Amino acid sequence: MRGNLMLEMNSKAWIILLAAIAVKADPTCTHQGTDIVCTNEISDYILKRGLVSEHSSITGITLRNCRITHIELESFHKLPALEYLDLSVNKISRLELGVLDGFKKTIVLNISHNRLTEFPLGVFDQKPNLEILDLKGNRLENLELGVFDPLHKLRHLDLSSNKIKGRSQNPYIFDQSTQIKFMDFSRNDMSGTPENMLAAFEVIDFLNLDRCSLSEVPKFATRSNLRTMKHLLLSTNEITKLDNPAVFSYLENLEKLNLVANYITEVHQDVFKPLKKAQEILLSHNKMVNIPETLFQNMRYLTNIDLSNNFLENVPVNAFRGTKLKVLNLSNNRFTYLQDNFNLELRNSGVKLSHLFFQNNPWQCACLNDILVEIKKYEIHYNGDKYDGRRPVCVTNEFACKRQPSFNEFYSDLYDNVI
Repeated sequence: MRGNLMLEMNSKAWIILLAAIAVKADPTCTHQGTDIVCTNEISDYILKRGLVSEHSSITGITLRNCRITHIELESFHKLPALEYLDLSVNKISRLELGVLDGFKKTIVLNISHNRLTEFPLGVFDQKPNLEILDLKGNRLENLELGVFDPLHKLRHLDLSSNKIKGRSQNPYIFDQSTQIKFMDFSRNDMSGTPENMLAAFEVIDFLNLDRCSLSEVPKFATRSNLRTMKHLLLSTNEITKLDNPAVFSYLENLEKLNLVANYITEVHQDVFKPLKKAQEILLSHNKMVNIPETLFQNMRYLTNIDLSNNFLENVPVNAFRGTKLKVLNLSNNRFTYLQDNFNLELRNSGVKLSHLFFQNNPWQCACLNDILVEIKKYEIHYNGDKYDGRRPVCVTNEFACKRQPSFNEFYSDLYDNVI
């Protein structure tokens, strides 16, 4: 009995000892050329001096997913050549002032997917060469005025998926950030953001405002100093109309405009006219019932238009004249017919489609047949798998296509009840 008790006690002691060893286990680090890559799947870890410090020739350190909870001062001591530091996917909730000092050559700093709520003023003071700063997926709420001021070379800043409220930010937070080309605010609440918050930007190329609780196109994203911008994402917001023809008046160099998944019902006929270099305009998953007769007319660089998943019943050929349209998506709308000789009329105006998508509409069968004949004649790519004869794709077998708006409601109702 006593022997069994001793054996049980010894077993428990070993378990406790093994647990203690596991708790204290350091990440495993390997050298890969001039890089250090560390892994840790055992336990939470406090980063200390000695694990990756004191390496004069190391240019890159990866501590991704190492279960780091805290970084002690001098953890990155004597790393004069360090250019790349990845601290992503850890549990860091705070960066102490001075913890990032001592390695001034760093170009890329990734602290994404941690638990940071703020930065102390001065934390980036020793990062004069930093160009890429990734802070997405943290819990940042307030950006301290001056925190980005030392980063005169910063060109890529990702603040997506935080808890930032634009209306609460100091309008001068980016006052020294003149060289930013890539800016990502997505999945934050940027409604009410001060109009001049991005006033210092001089070379912006990409601005992401996806899922930012915007009820209108924000003025801070369409200022005159942002005329270098080429890609603007306004998707998955609450924008209901584009009724101001001057809203994009300063964005003459914009190439891609994404307005997917809003609530847009009203579009002014001239709203896109200032976008002289636009190549792609995405308007899918909105609430549009019709589009103006000349909406995209004479936009000579425009090659891709997505109007899918709206409530459109008619799309005028005139809307695309003077473009270089190659891809047009009309799927998942309320079309029962297209204009007679739709593709021929486009070709006569100089538009030669390479792709036309039109599935999941309440087509009259005769009207759909007209489209398919043209599609095959001009060798235009379409969703052929939707028209393989295995599923219904139109609502009536009448001989002639009835191209009168008065019939639309009847065929749409029939489609809803049958397909």
